[in-house]
Amino acid sequence: MKKIPILLIFLGFAAHAEWQLVHTDPSQTRFFVDKDNLHMINGYRRAWILNDLGKPNGQGTASFRSVEEYDCQEKQARVMQIHAMSGPMATGNIMARRSGNGQWTRPEADAIDKHLMDSVCNLPLSEGPPPQ
Repeated sequence: MKKIPILLIFLGFAAHAEWQLVHTDPSQTRFFVDKDNLHMINGYRRAWILNDLGKPNGQGTASFRSVEEYDCQEKQARVMQIHAMSGPMATGNIMARRSGNGQWTRPEADAIDKHLMDSVCNLPLSEGPPPQ
């Protein structure tokens, strides 16, 4: 059986995501959660997050997509991987990519990370296997 490269899975997944708007900040940057791909892995909720800047920044990045884990009991989160994208809504070319450092952080009360955590922790989990 042939293995599909993880990058192709990641790219194809973003195109079929069901993005739910969570927050819009004063600069009109919008933050989304893929509500149809929330999975419990090792006791943590794993979610796909999209940060749409509205227009490209100085480096040419128009959006970011990431895989994040949330410990809803302890009220903390960590980034597993993040990609900077040239197009809006996680489209275009990958401009940069990074793996998370595995460090848990506790979001401040009014931070966007708190809005994202509350959404992820309150949405129902998806059925079926999580994306790799």
